Amino acid sequence: MLLRSNLRLLLAQLEQLAETPYFSTRFEAYISELSDVIVRLLERLQSVDNPINLELAATLADHIWFLTRFLTGSTTKQIPYEVTFAIERAVKEWTDRELLITTAILQESNFYFMGGSEAFFAAVESELQIVIASRPVQIALPYIYRHKPLFCVPLFHELGHFVDNDNKIVDTSLLLSPATSGPDLPDLPTSAEIAALPDLERSLATAEVVSHRQEYFADLFSASYVGNALSGFLQEFCPDQPKSDSHPSSVSRDKLLADFSSGTPNPVIEMFQEALKARGLPELRARATSIALEASFGNVRPFTPASDEELFGLFESAWNFLQTQWAAPTGPWVHFPEDDRVRLVNDLTEKSIRNHMLVEGWNASIDQQ
Repeated sequence: MLLRSNLRLLLAQLEQLAETPYFSTRFEAYISELSDVIVRLLERLQSVDNPINLELAATLADHIWFLTRFLTGSTTKQIPYEVTFAIERAVKEWTDRELLITTAILQESNFYFMGGSEAFFAAVESELQIVIASRPVQIALPYIYRHKPLFCVPLFHELGHFVDNDNKIVDTSLLLSPATSGPDLPDLPTSAEIAALPDLERSLATAEVVSHRQEYFADLFSASYVGNALSGFLQEFCPDQPKSDSHPSSVSRDKLLADFSSGTPNPVIEMFQEALKARGLPELRARATSIALEASFGNVRPFTPASDEELFGLFESAWNFLQTQWAAPTGPWVHFPEDDRVRLVNDLTEKSIRNHMLVEGWNASIDQQ
């Protein structure tokens, strides 16, 4: 009873989401495909001639429920459309697959990434003969930051986790540079110390190396697009964070990002560059152009990025502008209290990204004529 009821409730929710005005036809297609899966599941659950295994049906239903959680945040006014646009533009460099950025809004101070299960998509295709064209990149962010693009820069870090998982970058780094041969990571035992451990302890130490490499890669990936805006945000969001099994310390993360920004040789960065080269992927490098915002933001007017490089550069430049106006406001900004300065700089950043979206859309429509 409950399984069928849950499926019908999920179908009703998807039908409601499908009626929500949204600018992306890809979302509409994705919702339609998930709806088709539910309809087919219900048919098979009631079929005498071609029944479906109940355990498999329950597993598929649970996964649809999970996917719907992220869709709910993606089809309302809560979604950070402008940041999502920038993320979608960034990920195109790393995959040829049709991806869909979906978001969940959290009532907590946390960001995270969840990948869609390929086993789910494969089971839907083999068991129900339904092909879901897009693959979701599911990202969660705090509710209070939904319209604060400068406070959403960790979403590029979460995108880095997706790129890593999708391309097996850290896995490749372990093949080329095992935990027992280096490079040594800050806060962790040296590679020689790990190699000398008994099997069980060595396995646990290697798992910690894997987790730290994953975080370092995601940091470097994010910095490739938003520059020092990431380190600036992390220094305030999680200052003085000690080392844990899953994350490096704040000090170690800051040091790696500073080396990447300044071009200082670092064996961890070199390790990832070798792994990326082995996978035939782009290298880690700055993809953003610094923008002078004094003439626009300085007069409380948005900027219009003329390229993707300026689009990405907007995050670091706007973050630096906010830091300056927070500490020592100039011009019209001297009349705004602190909270208004934060709100206005984020609003201007949103509007600037939107300007780029509008100009790009307008130019594309002209080219099609």
